[in-house]
Amino acid sequence: MNYIERAIENSIRHILVSKPSDPASLGLLRENAVIAIIGSYGVTSKTVVQRHLELTREGVNKLINRMKKKGLLAVHPSFANIDRSFIILTSQGIREAELLLNRELHLRSDVSRINERNMIHDLSVQLVVLDLVKANKIKGFASERDIAIQLENRANDPRLIDALVVDANTDCRIAIEMETSNAKNKSNGDLRAKILSKYLQEFEDENGLYEFVYMYSHRQRFLTQIEKAHARLFSNSHSTFTESQQARLNEQIKFQHKECSLLYELMFNSKRQLGDERSSIVYRDEFLEQLAKMEELAKRSGDRVVELRLDGFRDAGKALGLLE
Repeated sequence: MNYIERAIENSIRHILVSKPSDPASLGLLRENAVIAIIGSYGVTSKTVVQRHLELTREGVNKLINRMKKKGLLAVHPSFANIDRSFIILTSQGIREAELLLNRELHLRSDVSRINERNMIHDLSVQLVVLDLVKANKIKGFASERDIAIQLENRANDPRLIDALVVDANTDCRIAIEMETSNAKNKSNGDLRAKILSKYLQEFEDENGLYEFVYMYSHRQRFLTQIEKAHARLFSNSHSTFTESQQARLNEQIKFQHKECSLLYELMFNSKRQLGDERSSIVYRDEFLEQLAKMEELAKRSGDRVVELRLDGFRDAGKALGLLE
């Protein structure tokens, strides 16, 4: 069994928290879930933990503080995300994570090894994968770290993707790709062609790492730009992709527009209130006002894109506790 297969096999066991009747057991399960999440990804944030465990902000703070006192994790200040901090495991926490996940994680409790420039991208990937876990849509996953370890940390390896998940119904392996900037999309056809060639190589290989690619972003226009870039490449008379390859790429690359608003609200909206109760009430009023405007626009225009944005906005409201 290779490293990725081992990661997939042990990925969900502790991250998917059951609801025991004993409060003490529930607390331990939540602690194990946090340890397993950080063990898989190397770092996480309070927003990710809050959404996954469905806790209040106060509940998250109590959980994290309790784990800090036990010496399992450390919280470091940062401007790299709206939580203004990130969470890593201590040496003791790493040992616990390796026991839970049944593999050597190659982690160190060294904050200097955390790449804060990519943090908001990596946390967005966590949100997507953990939501798939809770919805029982996947039976396992491997993080980018897991894939990099198997590939011996070759950063330029074309097989590197943001995450790999296994569909719960079909057993298909799906690559998760997160776009948090449009640097690869604007007037950069050569780069997009190389990315498509990377995907196609895996699609055409019987032993390829994945069979589908799901594209996510916090901005709907980023996904639209990618779709348009693909269309331009395929319509070019000098296209290097055959008609059958184009059809395959169109069929096996899926754009997840519905998740854009949720990712934006949780990861990129700097105005989102995190803990103050009075501010949360004010924010809820602003949210409901914006929701009413979007509902009116969707009803008046009948535009499918607006409807998708509205669905995502509602999901974000539920995630933030602003809608029932």
